[in-house]
Amino acid sequence: MKKTITLTLVALGCLFANAQASEKLAGNEILKVQKGGVPDKTYAQQKPHLKIATYNIGKNEASADVADFTALNSAIKRIDADIIAVPEVDNKTGRSQKIDQLKKIADANKLHYVFGKAIDFDGGEYGLGLLSKYKILHSQVVKLPSGDAEQRVALLAQIDVPGFDSAPIIMVTHLDWQKDPAMRTEQARYLLDISIGDATTDFPDIASSIKILAGDFNSTRDEQPLKEIRYFFNEVTKEGIDTRSWPAVNPAIDIDHIFTFKGQKWNVKNLQIPHNSPEFTWSTASDHLPVIAELELSEQ
Repeated sequence: MKKTITLTLVALGCLFANAQASEKLAGNEILKVQKGGVPDKTYAQQKPHLKIATYNIGKNEASADVADFTALNSAIKRIDADIIAVPEVDNKTGRSQKIDQLKKIADANKLHYVFGKAIDFDGGEYGLGLLSKYKILHSQVVKLPSGDAEQRVALLAQIDVPGFDSAPIIMVTHLDWQKDPAMRTEQARYLLDISIGDATTDFPDIASSIKILAGDFNSTRDEQPLKEIRYFFNEVTKEGIDTRSWPAVNPAIDIDHIFTFKGQKWNVKNLQIPHNSPEFTWSTASDHLPVIAELELSEQ
């Protein structure tokens, strides 16, 4: 018996030594135990609330008159969210007449903004954006695994939203578009690593922080990439709400999504995917419809 215990301890010691000697872990071998960070707290009254949207504006990049933001600015005003995740943004590219798209939209709507470059493109940059009614405290762009395909990234931004004890971190992304979901699945897993601190970021307490993930996932809720995301995140849904968002003129599939981290509990007060109507033709602004959620935090 004593010999068995000794051998077991030796084996465990070797395993620990091998783990220490490993230059790089894949990120899914361990879950880090954090000290400090954002404490757990429930809200019985005066619950913090947030209106957040994700809105892919990609159609505007290749439209006949990319300098005309009339429809897009009208769309942003109608969304009227505290925070808007904006996949597919051009920054001073040739095809967009060297316009800083995000700045132009932000200035017109009196919003704070941050751009996250994914790639250099056509004499400028292409990537992700975030618009906010409130001050952006810190932001970072994190590269996602992309193989030989177009580089994809996550834009992380911490926003000083009134009413919250701790500023929430918004994670904006736009996953790979290819029919084979293998790369999207790998990117989804890396987003999980980012969210729990198993991938390096500038946010030391990210694992315990309030987090919302939003963007264009190029995946429907039944596909493997979103099944991976749901390991640590809850999709924002509401009974009876049709979440198809693309193409805007006659939506067929749900590829634009908002997720909340499972470390928090949120009440979904409202969820809206507006369609073309006599009041406004959304398909003139983008080929995606916005996904707009009103959320109330009950536990951080």
